Amino acid sequence: MTASTSTSANDSNHTTADDSTRPPYDHVLVAITEYVFHYDVSNPKAFERARIALFDSLGCVFETLKGSQEARALIGPVVPRAVLPDGFRLPGTSFQLDPVKGAFDLGTLISYLDHNDAFPGAEWGHPSDNIGAILAVADWHSRNATYSNSPRVTVKSVLTGIVMAYEIQGCFQIRNAINKVGLDQTIFVRIASTAVVCHLFGCTEAQTLSALSHAFVDAGPLRIYRQSPNTGPRKGWAAGDACMRAVQLALIAKKDQPGVPTVLTDPKWGLYSALLQGKEFQLPRPLGTWVIETVFFKIHTTEGHAASAVEAALTLSQQLSARYPPLDMPIEEAISHIRVRTQKSAMIIINKQGPLHNSADRDHCMQYMIAVVLLKGGMITPADYSDESPWATDARVDTLRAKIDVVEDEQLTADYYNAEKRSGANALLLTLADGSMLDEVLVEYPPGHPWRGDTPTFVKHKFEANVRGYFDQQRATEIARLTKIGVDQLMLMEVRDFVNTFAGDERIGTMPNQPHRCEKNPAGLMDNAPQDAIESAIVGQMAKDSEGQCTASDSHTEAHSSSGSQASTPKAFSAASTAGDSDTSAETDFESTSQQEASFSKFPTSITRAPTPVRSVPKFPQKSAKGKQAGRDAVDADAFYDSDHYPPLGMNPDENSVEATCKRGDWRDQFYVDQQLPDTLTADANVAVAQNGSVHFTDGEIYLAAFPPSKSPHPSPHVSYGLPFPEACAKHIAETFHATHVYILASSSLSRNTNDLPKLHVAIDGRLGEGTVVGIRRGVKPHSYYSDILKIAKEARYWNTNCLVTLGGGSLADAAKIVALAIANNATTVDDLETLYFGNPALRHLLPATIPIICIPTSLSAGEYTPIAGATNDFTHFKRSFQHRSMGPRIIILDPTLTTTTPLHVWLSTGVRAVDHCVEALCSIEGRAGGEIFEEGLKRLLPGLLTTKEHPENLEARLACQLGAVDAISAPLNRMPMGASHGIGHQLGPLGVGHGESSCILLPAVCKYNKCVNTEKQQRVLDILWAEDAVFNVLYRAGIDEGKSGLGEVLDVVIRALGMPRSLKEVGIGRDKFDALAMGSLNDRWCKTNPVPLKEKEQVLEILDMCSGEPSNLTNGTRAEE
Repeated sequence: MTASTSTSANDSNHTTADDSTRPPYDHVLVAITEYVFHYDVSNPKAFERARIALFDSLGCVFETLKGSQEARALIGPVVPRAVLPDGFRLPGTSFQLDPVKGAFDLGTLISYLDHNDAFPGAEWGHPSDNIGAILAVADWHSRNATYSNSPRVTVKSVLTGIVMAYEIQGCFQIRNAINKVGLDQTIFVRIASTAVVCHLFGCTEAQTLSALSHAFVDAGPLRIYRQSPNTGPRKGWAAGDACMRAVQLALIAKKDQPGVPTVLTDPKWGLYSALLQGKEFQLPRPLGTWVIETVFFKIHTTEGHAASAVEAALTLSQQLSARYPPLDMPIEEAISHIRVRTQKSAMIIINKQGPLHNSADRDHCMQYMIAVVLLKGGMITPADYSDESPWATDARVDTLRAKIDVVEDEQLTADYYNAEKRSGANALLLTLADGSMLDEVLVEYPPGHPWRGDTPTFVKHKFEANVRGYFDQQRATEIARLTKIGVDQLMLMEVRDFVNTFAGDERIGTMPNQPHRCEKNPAGLMDNAPQDAIESAIVGQMAKDSEGQCTASDSHTEAHSSSGSQASTPKAFSAASTAGDSDTSAETDFESTSQQEASFSKFPTSITRAPTPVRSVPKFPQKSAKGKQAGRDAVDADAFYDSDHYPPLGMNPDENSVEATCKRGDWRDQFYVDQQLPDTLTADANVAVAQNGSVHFTDGEIYLAAFPPSKSPHPSPHVSYGLPFPEACAKHIAETFHATHVYILASSSLSRNTNDLPKLHVAIDGRLGEGTVVGIRRGVKPHSYYSDILKIAKEARYWNTNCLVTLGGGSLADAAKIVALAIANNATTVDDLETLYFGNPALRHLLPATIPIICIPTSLSAGEYTPIAGATNDFTHFKRSFQHRSMGPRIIILDPTLTTTTPLHVWLSTGVRAVDHCVEALCSIEGRAGGEIFEEGLKRLLPGLLTTKEHPENLEARLACQLGAVDAISAPLNRMPMGASHGIGHQLGPLGVGHGESSCILLPAVCKYNKCVNTEKQQRVLDILWAEDAVFNVLYRAGIDEGKSGLGEVLDVVIRALGMPRSLKEVGIGRDKFDALAMGSLNDRWCKTNPVPLKEKEQVLEILDMCSGEPSNLTNGTRAEE
């Protein structure tokens, strides 16, 4: 009852007493409470989607634990080292927490990297944030139910809570843009979680109404921490804060604390009047299960509004890398402008200019994401946002950001809000420096969109990759089994049993503020982040779609006008794919829902069908001490890069040369960051029995750039392995190059002695149709004579060849490179070829080679990886070097099985050559950063070679050798000053001694000669060798004393164990050749850069005498100490 204290209603000073009548609760609170207590969730699809959401969120937890020290510092008990018996067991850790702190920790880990699901509307949010509160309370309640004689708490309660929390939060987001009044979206997390956990705690409806009212009383928080210039990491733990407050309020209400019934509608003090400018919350649809069925799962690590933008950027990157002629300038200079058409929400949330101060700034800047994808040539990952990422301070990123204009497209905004379409579209139009434009790339429905039937598959791969990236192989396998359990069976599990499955390392529980030490997985790989595995799964699924699940009308790329665009808008480059056609598995896993999702396949996904996506990967995997390898490929251009017989690189590119400017030590930290992927020769980043470093396709292929594009002076070849070579080759001919006329150059020995060539022929014709292989050349003469090249070029030209494939050794690759260059420049005679070689005074302006080359090597030589080739004039017998940035192979396919036919002595000796690269690089006079890459090369090579020697059939060891060689070859590729083993070895080549054999003979002696001036560096190498079990065992059996033997002695024993020649006598070089060898060596640049510079003939003779295999013939030593 209200009493007036004034006689005039117009008196501004009058006051009235508050009415103390207790009003009913506001309708919104009542609707939420009735839904939670009385709605029966019975829709099977809702439970299935809730299961997917639960696993996806747990995967995000493991990704955060592994990748964010910042987040790890926030978790754990409030009082350090405190343990709550029967507390909530925080997944991935050993923490046992009270439900309040547990909700904060779990909510924070789910949301911190912004990789959890999302739901669009007038307000954008992440419904999975609520799982932080739901699972923490359910697990705590499950562990304590036995003490209170409560019924068992099962996973069904969790899934039901997820469905309801998603529905409450999502329905609020549809119409209620609280960002317009400066409030943060997590208010809806707090509301939804409060309602659900009240039910889990066993609160009454009255207690739940009270808790909800207090959740609205809290209002806020302000959105300021998401907006420049105040963007900060709080946005990472804001969801955890909302979950924590929800649990706290539920516990307070359970103590019968009264509520605030008109918290929303009180005309003076209510939320609507005080903060929302009189606007009321709208719930535009009845609460049911719609939100969980239509939530967007994030596959890429991007803010949701940018998911389609980075997809489009990746497509543009692929088009640029495939461009012929190649771009003749860095990508940041080649691009003059990028226009991004987007929706209104993206304009508000992720359209940023100016400095980016921290990871929170970067992961909410669309321009940053697009720039990194274009520069990287691969999908952006969590590490790319961190302050430690090289991209964070890379000036090229800012250069590109300044060229990106983001504009709102009204039609895209309308489609975004349209409940029947709900696209998250972005369209990128790229203009090059010469004024030309690439077709606009429009992506409407990126992977993870609810309308796509393959979304469950992508989420499954994402979860499994995150699990493998965090747990060891055995635990990961156990956890992965949960995805195979049908939803009905899963719902019967007790929550505590479910959560126990994800228990983590005790050290996380005892060192909450310390970085989580990355462990070696079973293959010995340092596994730091699984994001590239996720990306590869996406790529693989797209490849699968294009391979067999597209209709005739959508199996090709199509340019057309964008729907809703103005007439003046350039063509949009897009294509439709069949969402929802993925096969179902006999097992009940995520993918089994694909057919259910087919009903949502109303709209094309607009995934651009460019050549099969490629990734520049963060780091080639390492080898374990047990001999298991993980993966990356080798690069050995030894015959060109370490020989004075060929001109050094570094000339003007306009003069048809190639600059060897890529610094492996510089870009390793940028592109080979310790964050990798799954585990085996099939899935994602790490390969060869462990996942940890590249991009996996779902069909088992690993595909990656051999060299980071921004650091290589020529288009980088790509490496493929994990599939049988015939299958991989046919796949890339069809999907990457869309070739129709293939010419094969095969090794004569493989052609005679194996059925590998017929296998390849059948695979190509079987995939692309009979007659695709238009020509086969069985063998070319050593040193690639002009006559062979001209004949092959004539046949290839006649048959309109649009792809060359080599199967076998180095001469074939050389021939293919020069054939491609000859065809491009219409060279049909010996005289024509003489105008193409590098260094020729009559060198003409060269047109770029346009026929792609696929190389399938069989040895550890890596000339395949370079745009350089040697060929010999039949008449003059001069061997010429041909160089052009366009003539290198586009793809190198590795199949260890194929190498088993390579003579073992060739395999082992060329492997020792790679060891020589590593040793002389580590002992080099030039101490560059990045020496760890050569250490890793040694760790892969020597155990791999020793294992291959004893067990030639061991494919893992063979792959390890191939992968180790790539680390080794970076030394000569980057012009690292080598030593006398290389320098003197150059003189042995003309005498018929191969590079591999010369390293076997010279390296131990050179190490002994140099020991007194680089003891510390040699000890570094010794420490690496002794730490490897395979090497240790050889040395132990030989009676070598670790404390007394030098590097030269150790290498001598290891090389002898490989059965390789150890003296010049064994390769037919007698003392009568020593004087000439010594004089020639003095002019070699690498004898001059030997740690003990070789300036006198006697110095070289002393080394040769040590290698002679005969009693010493010297009377006076000339070693450094003398």
